[in-house]
Amino acid sequence: MKRLSLASLSFVAIAFLVSSEGLASALRASRRMSGFSPDSRYYLYLESFSNTVTEVPTAQIQMVDLETNSCVRNGCLKTEYDLSASNLTTKAAGDDILKRTAQLRYDLELTLLKVGIRLPMIARQPNPDGSETYKFLIKDPKEPLQITLEQKYIPAVEAGGTFGTERASMRLVVNYNYRQLTIGDLSNYREAVQKYAIREVRLSPNRRNAVVLIDMTQPTYQGVVQTTFVQSFPIEKLRAG
Repeated sequence: MKRLSLASLSFVAIAFLVSSEGLASALRASRRMSGFSPDSRYYLYLESFSNTVTEVPTAQIQMVDLETNSCVRNGCLKTEYDLSASNLTTKAAGDDILKRTAQLRYDLELTLLKVGIRLPMIARQPNPDGSETYKFLIKDPKEPLQITLEQKYIPAVEAGGTFGTERASMRLVVNYNYRQLTIGDLSNYREAVQKYAIREVRLSPNRRNAVVLIDMTQPTYQGVVQTTFVQSFPIEKLRAG
């Protein structure tokens, strides 16, 4: 049985059961564990789901350095089980990753997680260019944190490939307190991704960093699965001055 491998921030394609009308349905990965380190330097997100056809579970963990907005070394892992793992539960898959990252989580103080501060989403507006603008309340409703999600998509047929080779890129444009930050690169395409959507924004316990949890829709053989892509930015830079 193949167990774990280093991963980019995307799952491999899995089979998914279609609805009774024959239309593909979306499966969402379940959050198992998430939070900040007590020193607000790192963020952990662990999620899992089970293939509804093969019943093989998949779990993925992301440990992100908030200063660099990137995975810490060996901090982003996913399970890759074969069909012999169909008797395993999603909890067992998550426990497997937690066991294998125990020392790293301890070193980064990610064993005692802090939930941070969830910012209320007060607006979500599609734009003519295909982007979406989200507004989150920090203090004053007249001065919300504004994040515009820009994305590009290349279908598999245009990429010259077969199933799973479609790809999408994304960029966040953050505006607050008359300042702007750009996170991501529209030329950086991720394979086996159809689209992105912002789900949640949280401030770190010290209020210096923000984490954006993004729904990442990925194709499967018979449908799609929504996993989570973690991005971060320093909110303190937008507050300065």
